[in-house]
Amino acid sequence: MSGGALWSLTPLGIQLSQQKFKTPDVFWKLFPSAPLLLIIGLAGLYFLLSDRCGRLGKAGFFVTLAGLLLTIFGDVGQFWLGLDDTYMVTAPAYRSFRIGLLVLAVGSIVLGGATLRKGALPRWSALPFAAGSVGLLVAVTRDLGDVGAALWIAYGICWIWLGMAILLQALLSAWRKEPEGR
Repeated sequence: MSGGALWSLTPLGIQLSQQKFKTPDVFWKLFPSAPLLLIIGLAGLYFLLSDRCGRLGKAGFFVTLAGLLLTIFGDVGQFWLGLDDTYMVTAPAYRSFRIGLLVLAVGSIVLGGATLRKGALPRWSALPFAAGSVGLLVAVTRDLGDVGAALWIAYGICWIWLGMAILLQALLSAWRKEPEGR
């Protein structure tokens, strides 16, 4: 949930960095913390659902993980290591970042769809996640300005929603299994 919250704050962070430091680079140096936290959440989701989401769901997990890792590598390469300053023509870090976001969106769509299809998660949690993932795909492939920022924020909110849904499901399950002697 915390990774989703940080992801959702990205447009605000960029704007604040631009106003305070006259460059968004300050924010982008801090950005890898959001995908890192999403990787932790994804790992927890994998251990929770891997046996119930089928082969397509497992593929979705690994594609999503690859997208998050590419996003982190691209961001670190561009804003921490300055790879794109050295290799301006090819811009490997920027390309890695953009491809990572695309792979992340596709993997999240597959993951959301597979968990929805197999019933590994309730519809009220899997469907918004899949829809938010489609929104990220649109935001990554098209420059939509404020609409793209809203879709980016929606993707982060979908991770928060998914985490809260799983937490609620676990609490309800534990409550139902409570011993009768209490």
